[in-house]
Amino acid sequence: MVKNILILLIAGWLPLFSQGFEAKIYEAYVEGDMDRWLQVMNDMEDLWETTGSDELLYDLVVARYGYIAYLISEDRKKEARDQVKKAESELELMLEKTPDMARAHAFLGAIYGYKVGLDPYKAVVYGRRAFSENNVAFDLDPDDPQVWMEKGNIELYKPAVFGSNSLEAARIYRKAIELYEKDTVGLEYNWMYINTMRSLTDAWIEAGEYTRANEVFLKIMRVEPRLKWMREEVYPAFRRKYGF
Repeated sequence: MVKNILILLIAGWLPLFSQGFEAKIYEAYVEGDMDRWLQVMNDMEDLWETTGSDELLYDLVVARYGYIAYLISEDRKKEARDQVKKAESELELMLEKTPDMARAHAFLGAIYGYKVGLDPYKAVVYGRRAFSENNVAFDLDPDDPQVWMEKGNIELYKPAVFGSNSLEAARIYRKAIELYEKDTVGLEYNWMYINTMRSLTDAWIEAGEYTRANEVFLKIMRVEPRLKWMREEVYPAFRRKYGF
């Protein structure tokens, strides 16, 4: 009885919890503090297991999605595989409840993209599933910036056998950014918006469009001046390499 009352009380506070988690993940992104990111994500998971909140589950998937990318970049493949397994289960649960949720399909496509990176020998199988899920997401909501962002990732990072195209990826990322910027309220604590701009710099660099990449770097630092890792590491490395 007491447990049920507590769950009901927590459920009433969930919107506040959700906003708090979103802000904490964003601050971890700004500070480049992935240990803090993991702690917040674990707190989200604990609360979701108590409440079963669909809103919290979505926020958890978003956080896990970002953390997996970090693990892969650090070559921590075993941990990345563990997180991929969790994300896949969570997304399947979301899609059982809301099969027409475009972002869930987009994120599932991204998870299969991560699988390509973790197990390249299965690139054809996982790559096709990534394409398929993103196409479903696009059909469901062609105006969702997250769907466009994942489409850009697929274009930029897809295996050579599928024919990647960095200029096309840049076009897609720019569309995603345009859609993000239409919703000014939705930009608050939105690390994925900044991350999409960061991905656009990669696309421009891959295409040899270094001046355009530089312009995007400068925009990122105007949007979020507190990005110390960008100002002190990523951007200086770009400038040294390409003469800006």
